[in-house]
This record gives sequence, structure tokens and C-alpha cells, in this order.
Amino acid sequence: MGRFLLKNPKKSVLKYFEPVDVTNILKNDFNSDDISESFGYFAHLPKKNKLFLNVYSIEKLTGIMNKSGLTDHLKSKGYNNLLVDIDIDEALIYYLKIYNDDRTPDNLLIDLRLSDSRFVPDKRFFEPSNDIVTLDMVVIEWLSMQNPKGYFTKGRPQLPGQTRPGLGCLQYLMKMMYIVAEGVIKDGFLDVPDHMHGAVMYSRNFKFFDPSHEAILRAIMRDLKQYSLYDLSWGMITESIIDKSTGLPQVYDPSEQLFPVSKRLKDYYKSKRYVKKFKKVYARKKYYMDVEKMQSRRIEMIRQKNPSDL
Repeated sequence: MGRFLLKNPKKSVLKYFEPVDVTNILKNDFNSDDISESFGYFAHLPKKNKLFLNVYSIEKLTGIMNKSGLTDHLKSKGYNNLLVDIDIDEALIYYLKIYNDDRTPDNLLIDLRLSDSRFVPDKRFFEPSNDIVTLDMVVIEWLSMQNPKGYFTKGRPQLPGQTRPGLGCLQYLMKMMYIVAEGVIKDGFLDVPDHMHGAVMYSRNFKFFDPSHEAILRAIMRDLKQYSLYDLSWGMITESIIDKSTGLPQVYDPSEQLFPVSKRLKDYYKSKRYVKKFKKVYARKKYYMDVEKMQSRRIEMIRQKNPSDL
């Protein structure tokens, strides 16, 4: 347990995922209209007919934005002329982009990219008598929420990997995703956060599938609650968050963090096996921040690189 999560995020995802196979669907006796309605990635299909996750039109998504409170929140930030675009590429990645005023990069507020995948967890997570469960997931390939009118300040400094200030709309987007996932009958959403602060921000709705990883994150949040998200993120990058039991830095290596929607996935997180392992690691782990080390290394790293490149 000297390291935090898994070592390679791409291998982590690819190891346990299977792409959704559409060959059997295409072999069935559907007419061309059925196929055009269901598979928006064909190049000849007009954008107006494409459906987000093969279910949602722009009109339906706009309604979900209103229901979740996302629209009102964006309007409170001064964005009153919202434009919604949806698309899908040849790799079966679904795009949802929300602009203000016009569809230009400078006016892009939210960029969400999702895909369908089957998550096949390692058998070690389940009781020996259980069959390995295959979960139908919506994978968050990319998510950015940026405020084009915003500026970084001392009160809200630039986080590692961040190019523009955020919009403070994650809670509304999570409500929106929950509604969307129920509509496409999925077990939930999956993300692999690149940075520590991403995992912390997602932790309100998401949990790591591995109970040990979840326990480590929660223990860090418990022991270092006096520090800001900014300090936590830099503490991890500068190897200044120290495990008291080993005296070694706790290293962040991304892993699968899930937002459960289906009953079977919610039941997994309530299972005796998951809860027992979580409690054991959570009770054992203790952390402190080497503040002087974090501050000096942060200054040196910022001299060498822009925080957005970290």
C-alpha cells in the first residue's frame, strides 16, 4: 500500500474493459432507417439527426440541463445565450459541447466526451463463490468546465493541469449525468481522474472501485482537511503528502472511480467485502503534509513549467 492507486491509467482501463461490439447488431435484419437512427457515427448522417448516447437529441438534453439546474447556474455566471452541440466520431466517442453566444473555442463552457464500455472487474473484488460481474458503463473520456470570463486569483489559484478557472457546476453536471444514465439503462459512469484534485472533486458522487484506493483517498481528506484543494493537489505532485506508517510520500496513480446508478453497483459498494476492506485500510492510514517541502518544490516546478502542463 505504499503507492496510491494503479500505476498506469491507460493500462488500468484497458485491462478491465471491452469495447461494445456492434457486429451482431449490424447482422440483424434492420432496415437502413433503423440503422441510421441508432448509429450516428456514419459520416453521411446529418448532425441534426445524431443522438447523444444514441438516445438524446439536443432538445432532450436541453430539457435535462434545465431540470438539473445547470442552465440556471450558467445564467447566474452571465451566460444567457447557451448553444448545445452533439456529435459522435469514428471511435464511438460521444461529444456534448455547450457554448455561449457562438460556437468558437473562446466561448466553449463545457466539453463532455463519453463512450460505452463493459467493465469486467478483477475477481479479487468479489467473494470466491460469486461469478465475475460485467458492468455496462458510460466512460467519461474527457470533461472540461471552464469560465472564459474568469481569472485566476490568490483566492482561486490555478490548479495543476488547469488552463482556465472552472464554472463551479460539477454538482449540476452530476445530476444531469444521473438522469442520462438512467435513460440509457447503464450501471453508472466511470472516470479515471488525472490529478488528485480531480479525484477529490468527484468524490462527492464517485467512489473508487478498489476499496483500498477509496480508503486512501478518504484518509488523506480526513487527515489533511485543513488544507485547500490547491495545496492537496500540489502536495501530491511534489510528493509532500507523507504516509506516517512508512515515512514515504503517497504517490497518486490514477484508477477507476465510479458513479453508481444501478442497484447492483450500489449493492457492491454496500457489500460486506467492500466495507470491511475499506474500514481496515481507512483506520490504518495516517497522513501529514510536509508544507515546507511542498512550497519549495512548487515554486521550482512553476519556474520550469506552466501549471497547465503538469
